Amino acid sequence: MSHWLGLATVAALVGCGSSPQPATSDDGGVDSPADAGGACGLRAGPRGLTRREVTIDGLRRTYLVYLPASVPPSQPVPLVLVHHGFTMSGQQMHEITDYATLADSEGIALAFPDGQGGPDSNSAPWNVGSGLCPSFFGAPPSATGDDFAFLDSMKADVAEDQCLDLAHVFVTGFSMGGYFSHHVGCMRPDIRAIAPASGGTNDLSQCITGNTPVIIFHGSSDALIPPGCNDPNALPVLGVTPAADAWAQKNGCSMTTTSRSVEGGTCYHYEGCPADGQVELCTFAMGHCWAGGAASAGLYSCPTSASATMLEWQFFKQYAW
Repeated sequence: MSHWLGLATVAALVGCGSSPQPATSDDGGVDSPADAGGACGLRAGPRGLTRREVTIDGLRRTYLVYLPASVPPSQPVPLVLVHHGFTMSGQQMHEITDYATLADSEGIALAFPDGQGGPDSNSAPWNVGSGLCPSFFGAPPSATGDDFAFLDSMKADVAEDQCLDLAHVFVTGFSMGGYFSHHVGCMRPDIRAIAPASGGTNDLSQCITGNTPVIIFHGSSDALIPPGCNDPNALPVLGVTPAADAWAQKNGCSMTTTSRSVEGGTCYHYEGCPADGQVELCTFAMGHCWAGGAASAGLYSCPTSASATMLEWQFFKQYAW
């Protein structure tokens, strides 16, 4: 059994929490008028957390949506899509990141998609491309489905209930979701900024995007994804440019950084970046987990570190607005 599959047993120890109310969507990934910037928020679906599904290329895909109760459906709000790791679920990311609390205070729409095999699946969750920075146990697995169409479908569905500020759509993710976040930043010009955590990237020379603001998170004692996948100061991964340097080079930053201390770690700010291409790396004295995650969320949460959720949202507001 590979280590990736072995994580299924461990992930089963993490609770799934309360069950959201059911809702459905079956737009098949075709952009709605709302997603295209036309009429939006007319369905004005339920606020709070709802479970939804859509069929993409014959595959049933599931996801959670969180909409803050205090925001009128007609008011355009930013959207953050939060992607889970291998053998995990959108429900777990909802619990670990505590993004819903931030959404209530900041007026943000959220989507927590499940990977191709569904929640808690042993199959590869996301189509992350090839040539990725390897884990300690080999190449990360890649799904075969069209996750970009899935992303579009979620945007269109959410826009039926809540008008979206389409200039401020962000993607974040943990572990395999971190790999996918890098891939999105490389291939989707409509995504304003990304925040990969505990993942890695592939060769950015094939990217079709322009400058992409990116903040990266990694634990210095991660036993699954080498810190060198992201951190140029960590033990290097043979033949791989650390993602922080790779993004800095792509965006036209200098290779010098300034640093600041945060709880449990350090954030490195690349100097000389263009206004639309800031790069930042935050490393923590932790393992393979979400920095500052909810204390009750289990295995993949490291509550004693500064909150990655708060740090990335602050980054988005400062450098991707």
